[in-house]
Amino acid sequence: MYQQINMYQPVFRRQRKIFSAATLLKIVALALLLLLAVYVQAGWTLHGLQTTAAGLTLNYRQLDARLAALTADNAAAIPHTAADEIQQLQAQVSARTSVLERIDRLALARAEGFGEIFEGLAAQAVPGLWLTGIRVDQNGETEIRGTTLDPQLVPRYLRLLHDQPRLAALHNGSVNLVRHAPAAAEIDFILSSSNQGELP
Repeated sequence: MYQQINMYQPVFRRQRKIFSAATLLKIVALALLLLLAVYVQAGWTLHGLQTTAAGLTLNYRQLDARLAALTADNAAAIPHTAADEIQQLQAQVSARTSVLERIDRLALARAEGFGEIFEGLAAQAVPGLWLTGIRVDQNGETEIRGTTLDPQLVPRYLRLLHDQPRLAALHNGSVNLVRHAPAAAEIDFILSSSNQGELP
């Protein structure tokens, strides 16, 4: 009698065990060893970083103390020289300011003097009489030169100038009239506060 057996049935196959208890124990032990190595390495690195941080903190404190000492030394030395320089500069500014004020007063006084004379001359314009030159020196001597077509306008002009305070001295000075050619209509004149004014 023959019996046919199917050798491919699962009952006849040898089942392979993937993880046995010993293998699992080895894997867990290896994982624990790796974790322990990582922990030790991290602890060692952290200890090195802490040592470096402590050294840097000490260096920072030392440098900060040195900087504070240098700042205190410089603060004690600099203000004296800076204060001295500031005082010297302020003294120079004060001296120069007073000189400028005196110059301004002198310039203003002279400008007022000339301005008053020119204003007086402009206010006393006479038609038919022209001014060709004005001279005023520092002693107050005044000389006015001009031209006219009518010699009678010169005394009238001189009377008008008598009302001007800075030109009143012309009334007590000299008057010169000159006709350069007998046929010429123009007459040149010079009014001077002194007796030295002469026409060429």
